Amino acid sequence: MIIQVSTPHLELWQIEGEFSNQPHFHENEFQITIPIVGECQFTLGSRHYTLEDGGGIVQHPKERHFFEIGSQSGVFILKVNQHSIKELIGKDDVEFAVLQKFDPRLLRDKFRSWTNALLACSKADRIAQDELESQVLFYLLRALAGNHQNRFHSSWRIPELCLDPHMATVLEYIRENFRNEIQIDELAATALQSRYHFIRSFKAMIGVTPYQYVLQLRMEEAKRLLKRSAQSVTEIGFSVGFSSVSQFQRAFVKMVGMTPTQYRNLSS
Repeated sequence: MIIQVSTPHLELWQIEGEFSNQPHFHENEFQITIPIVGECQFTLGSRHYTLEDGGGIVQHPKERHFFEIGSQSGVFILKVNQHSIKELIGKDDVEFAVLQKFDPRLLRDKFRSWTNALLACSKADRIAQDELESQVLFYLLRALAGNHQNRFHSSWRIPELCLDPHMATVLEYIRENFRNEIQIDELAATALQSRYHFIRSFKAMIGVTPYQYVLQLRMEEAKRLLKRSAQSVTEIGFSVGFSSVSQFQRAFVKMVGMTPTQYRNLSS
């Protein structure tokens, strides 16, 4: 079994059952390989490692590697663009320890959550994908041992949990444009922050992530239209910014607790 989901800066893989690949390297990605059951025979450069449940290995960009697992084994693989890590840490010479240790239960839960979120969201929802990237990166940078730790923890601080003028401008922009596709990079530039720090500081200041804030605005507008207009559910879903009816239905049920049609009937 192979499951693979990705965003522009991130790939998540789950491989179970007999598998092997050929020696290769990645030009710009870090790869973290973590057995979740059984053993993984991993070769990095000229060195061979036997990895077991919860153990992990980090392959830096341009390092040649390959691995093999048996029929009763499985691994998680996370491939992260090095520029995303450098952007978050603010440091070019990032070095992770080769061998790492993870909490298997916590990682399984998080990996399931990440993959489910990516499979559920539309590729048009770049803001949702950016937030997922942020979640994975912050988890990895907390979990991995390496020379980034002091820089990472000292760089991630919110000086004041108050609404500054830049964030107020961001909120105004979102309120005016929530029906359209919104790019995290645009919001982060307005707030004068990197994209990953912006996502974290936005939640700390506002209480929800940027994507959750957009969804709240879309739901409020959808409820208003369901009550006061004769537009169909499909028309309303598209008009408030969803790329498909099914996506609108899922989001509405999750946030409101009933389908759009049920809400309309109760409100009539």
